[in-house]
Amino acid sequence: MGVSEKVRRRDAIEAARKHYLDCERIDMQSLANELGIGRTTLYRWVGDRDSLISEMLSGMVVEVIGTAIEEAEGQGLERTIDGMRRFMVTTAGFAPLRHLIQSEPELGLRVMLAPGSGVSTAITRELTVEIERTRPAWAGGKAGELADVLTQIGMAYEWVNIAVRSEPEIDRAIRAMETLIRASDNA
Repeated sequence: MGVSEKVRRRDAIEAARKHYLDCERIDMQSLANELGIGRTTLYRWVGDRDSLISEMLSGMVVEVIGTAIEEAEGQGLERTIDGMRRFMVTTAGFAPLRHLIQSEPELGLRVMLAPGSGVSTAITRELTVEIERTRPAWAGGKAGELADVLTQIGMAYEWVNIAVRSEPEIDRAIRAMETLIRASDNA
């Protein structure tokens, strides 16, 4: 991908982000019109709508989880868990994300929870780095597996509930994460 295509892709993602933050539906035809291009060109730049939304959300997630972990308190994996709690509280209260999940639950869950989805992959990647920093001996397989399960626990207790218009169970998710980490520490 050439420099100009990267810029165009970034412009498309930024335009989608603006609509998302305004709690507006991201419509590919409208977005193409806004960018002054054809819909086919937009699809060539960013892929389909799911891919565009997934990439946009993934970038935002990396920013938020980085801040949450940076501000977390405690030592070792306790700090990691506090970072996850902060991340979950922040995202659960974020109106544009709630709007997306509640107005288009299937899309929201697909781009966030589906195996290999951009959002869950981004969260898992950031958690893996943090776990490996805390437990260098776990680098590679164990840290990645633990991060993936922690991500899925958090997503299930937070976003599945929000999708069905229930309140997220952040405390319950944190207790499950702590149990898993204690078991991993003893294994």
